[in-house]
Parts: sequence; structure tokens; C-alpha cells
Amino acid sequence: MLSLSILLTALGFYCCYSTSKRAILPKGNPVVLWASSNTKTSKYLGLFLLTLGLILCVINLGLGSGSFSFLVILMTIASIQVLIGPLFITNSKQLAVVFVLALILELFL
Repeated sequence: MLSLSILLTALGFYCCYSTSKRAILPKGNPVVLWASSNTKTSKYLGLFLLTLGLILCVINLGLGSGSFSFLVILMTIASIQVLIGPLFITNSKQLAVVFVLALILELFL
């Protein structure tokens, strides 16, 4: 469940990040084009996903450590996105493979 909360937090931050006018975004991605053209809906969706990630962290780890771990996850994802995102090193397929492997390791080990 922790990997699901990390995924929701990452998607929520990316929805909010892609509404920024100063962000360096990929050109041909249809999700980014939709998010940049529908800023209000994308911000609400991003806040909803961030809240859902926070709720999952609190359910799994408790109120204090869940909220602290959510903040750590959010700071880590935000730092990675702002620093490494404009370099376009990774794509969505690679991130999907990493998420599936993390979910398998979490559920079966």
C-alpha cells in the first residue's frame, strides 16, 4: 500500500506541476497538453490525488508517522521532478515498470 500512496502522490504533484507556466514540460505528451490546457480541473485532480496519498499513508502508518512520511515522499518526488524532470531521462513506460516491480516486491515479500 505504500507504493500506491507514493504513486498517487507523484501523480498528484505532477498534475499540479504541469499547470505551471514556468515548468519545462515534454511537447508531445497528451496528458501534459490536457493538464496545461485545463488548469483548474488539473489542480483539483492533483489536490485530490495528493489528499488520497496522504490518507493512505495515515491509514498504513498512523497519524504522526503517516503524515511525516507523506511529507518526506512529497519532498522527494518534488525534488526529483524539478531537478531531473527537465532532462527527460525517464519516460512513463520505465516508471510503470518500476512501480509494478515495487508493488510486486511489497505484496509478495
